[in-house]
Amino acid sequence: MIKTATNIIKGVFRGRKRVKHNFKEIGWVQEKILKHQEDKSIKRLGIGNLYICYQRPYELLHSYRAIFEEELYRFSTAKKEPLILDCGSNIGLSVLYFKQLFPGSKVIAFEPDGNNFALLKQNVENNKLSNVVLHQAAVWTRDGVIHFDSNVSEASHISETAKGQEVPAVRLKQVLQNEAEVDFLKMDIEGAEMDVLPDIAEELKKIKNLFLEYHGKVEDTQRLQQLLRILQEGGFQVYIRNAADNVAHPFVEKRTGTIYDVQLNLFCYK
Repeated sequence: MIKTATNIIKGVFRGRKRVKHNFKEIGWVQEKILKHQEDKSIKRLGIGNLYICYQRPYELLHSYRAIFEEELYRFSTAKKEPLILDCGSNIGLSVLYFKQLFPGSKVIAFEPDGNNFALLKQNVENNKLSNVVLHQAAVWTRDGVIHFDSNVSEASHISETAKGQEVPAVRLKQVLQNEAEVDFLKMDIEGAEMDVLPDIAEELKKIKNLFLEYHGKVEDTQRLQQLLRILQEGGFQVYIRNAADNVAHPFVEKRTGTIYDVQLNLFCYK
C-alpha cells in the first residue's frame, strides 16, 4: 500500500512539467496594480525590454501570460526571416512576441477594431519594430467592407447582423495567393474562421504552421467536424486544447448563455 501510494505521488509530480520562461514574467506587484486599474484610459507598462500601451488591464494580464509566459504561439523554423501572418492582432502582443522570437521575421498583421488598431500601431512604433505591415481590416472571404461588432475588447467580432460598424475587409485567400510560403498563420478572428477557413482551403498547402482559435455553439458540432476535415485534407496534424472552460457541468448546464459555448485552440502542423 505504501509503495503504491508513493508511486502515485511520483506520477503526479512527474506529470507536472516545469515551465521554463524565456520571457520576463509579470511580477506580483505589477499583477496587483493591473488588477486594480480602471479600464477607460490608455496606460503604458514596461515588462522586460518591452513597452506596452493598453486600455483593459485584465485583458493585458491574461494575454501576456498566454503569449509570453506560456508561449502559446511558439513554433520552430530554420529560417532567419520567416513570414508570419497574424489575423486578429488585437493590441499587438502577438506581434511583439513574434518579433522577439524571430527578430528578422516579416509580420503581416490584421486588426479591424479601431481602438485596438491604434494601440497595435503604437506598440509597434514604441518598440521600434521593423518589417511589420499593419492592416486595419478584418480577414474575410471577400474584399470590401463588412459589419463588425466592436466593443474595445478581445471579443470584438464580425457581426451576424447588420448592426455593427462597417470596417474594411480583406480576402485572406488573395493575401495567401501572393505568397510562396507562409511559416506561421495565426487566426484568432472570433467565429469568422468557419467562413474563412473553407475559402482558403486550396492555399493550406503553402502554410507550415497554423494556429486557429475555434469559437462555436454546442449545436455546431457538425461545423467543427467540417473544420477539422479541411485541416486534415490540407495536410495538417491537429493538437486540440481547451481555450475556455466555461461550463462546469455540461450534462446539466449544456450551454453558457454567451455568444460562444465552445472555445478551442487548434495547433496545426505538418
